[in-house]
Amino acid sequence: MIRLILLIFVPLLLTCPAWCGELFLLSNQVNNGEVAVMYWQGEPLSFGVVRFRDEVFYLYPDSAGAVVLLPISLDVPEGDYPLAAALVDLQGRTTVTELMLRVDYKNRPEEQLTLPERMVTPVAQDVARINREGSLLNEKYDLRSPRLWTTFQRPVDDPVNSVFGKRRVMNGKPKSPHSGTDFRSPAGTLIHSISSGRVVLVADLFYTGQTVVVDHGEGLLSIYAHLSKVLVEEGHELLVGDTLGEVGSTGRSTGAHLHLTVRLLGERVDPLALLDIFEGSLNP
Repeated sequence: MIRLILLIFVPLLLTCPAWCGELFLLSNQVNNGEVAVMYWQGEPLSFGVVRFRDEVFYLYPDSAGAVVLLPISLDVPEGDYPLAAALVDLQGRTTVTELMLRVDYKNRPEEQLTLPERMVTPVAQDVARINREGSLLNEKYDLRSPRLWTTFQRPVDDPVNSVFGKRRVMNGKPKSPHSGTDFRSPAGTLIHSISSGRVVLVADLFYTGQTVVVDHGEGLLSIYAHLSKVLVEEGHELLVGDTLGEVGSTGRSTGAHLHLTVRLLGERVDPLALLDIFEGSLNP
């Protein structure tokens, strides 16, 4: 039904009726690998959806109206993209409008790493474990829980030493781009949740070692890797800034640091870009 509404009305740009408020992008330009934020500020909606690159995303209620976080994956080509939105008020009236989003290509650096060969080219028994763990993680990335995220903050105060999307060459072999952000934190540094959420996984994984996954709701999850100590259990409710573990060097790691990955609706996105958008506040 939602897809039908979009298909019927996308070609039209209607004048917003009296009940309507304002639909806008927090920024009309983002880089590939980042997050676009669309807000509705006005009367409550029965529901709202937006279509981006033939995918449909929901606008979720917030204190001022509704909001949707759109993942712009690393492989999205540079260009201008229409965002077709359908909004339905509490009386069932529908308005369809369109905004334009500019996606620019961000050139990211290359990193050469030397690791034990087994960590670069796993043996058969490792492959079986990696596949099991990958399936487990994908189950978590598919979660679509009610919204828990509020304000955002960095997990540690230490500087970044490896950025999201960096092209990696391990033992001379090209590998997939860096999936998160690494912080140069000493062993034992306390790690804090980037926003409010629920712990949905605590596990010792092949690649990321002692790992904590926090579900922030609406498809937003944060993953904290290579911990030396985990201080939470699955099911724990966290507020923004709550401590969840200590920095370590477990799993595929060359030294103590925190690796932070953010998944939005299954897509990897730049954690720092997400944190910078909000700068400690939910609303613009």
